[in-house]
Amino acid sequence: MRKIKMLSIAVNRRRGRCFLAVILLVVASLAQAQTSRSAATYFNRGNERYQKGEWDGAIADFDAALIFDPRLAVAYNMRGCARYNKGDLDGSIVDYSRAIEINPRMALAYYNRGKARNDKGDLDGSIADYSRAIELNPHLIAAYNNRGNARKDKEDLDGAMADFDEVIRLDPNNALFYNNRGLVRRAKGDLQGAIADYDRSIKINPLFVEAYSNRGNARLDRGDLNGSIADYDAAIKIDPSYAKPYGNRGLARLFQGDVAGAAKDFDQCLRLDPTLTPALQEQIEKVKRRYPSKQ
Repeated sequence: MRKIKMLSIAVNRRRGRCFLAVILLVVASLAQAQTSRSAATYFNRGNERYQKGEWDGAIADFDAALIFDPRLAVAYNMRGCARYNKGDLDGSIVDYSRAIEINPRMALAYYNRGKARNDKGDLDGSIADYSRAIELNPHLIAAYNNRGNARKDKEDLDGAMADFDEVIRLDPNNALFYNNRGLVRRAKGDLQGAIADYDRSIKINPLFVEAYSNRGNARLDRGDLNGSIADYDAAIKIDPSYAKPYGNRGLARLFQGDVAGAAKDFDQCLRLDPTLTPALQEQIEKVKRRYPSKQ
């Protein structure tokens, strides 16, 4: 009888341990669910704050979300975006890299890190990130545009053209992309092609001030002084606070021999943006050396 009782007690103990294991499993599942809900709650509020431009509040919420779920890759990515908007490029790159480490197929994290690297002057790093983003998502249009700009800055004009051709194929009604391809065509010496791209850009967006200013530059390169001045006039009318068209119109007027008009434009340009002084002075000296009679 004692053996039977001992067996009975042993069986009861096993059942008790099984029952306890079930309880612990349920508790663990509930805790995990609660943790997931908490992470999602903070993440969602962080997104709301991000959309409102409340960078510090958004970062605080993403911090909290990551306490509950340290492998929430999207939270690292969004915290990186908030840090980027605050000007913390290094911090944003750390966050984007962590997001990529957790989820190597997150195209947006590569794209965002590419932007931050580009802003730091790391063109090779940014191009590599944009390329990886495109591999993961061939329809990530902004990645083609940004890679094209980075390639242009590296003077890889053929690579830049290929990117802008592709982005225009994907989105043929975006004025920005034609403007950017126009810049590459001008850099390649294809002034007619550049002007055609600026024409298309302006047709899509008649208020695109940069396209008018850039078309004016291409026309100035062709010696079409009246056409260039008309474009600079249009750019200034759309945005009187945009400095570059004043400086470029001044150069066109200097070419025409209108020294007083040119001086007035130069003054206004530098009043609006004093950082343009070295570049503008260099262009003025080039005109004076080439056409000394126009001083």
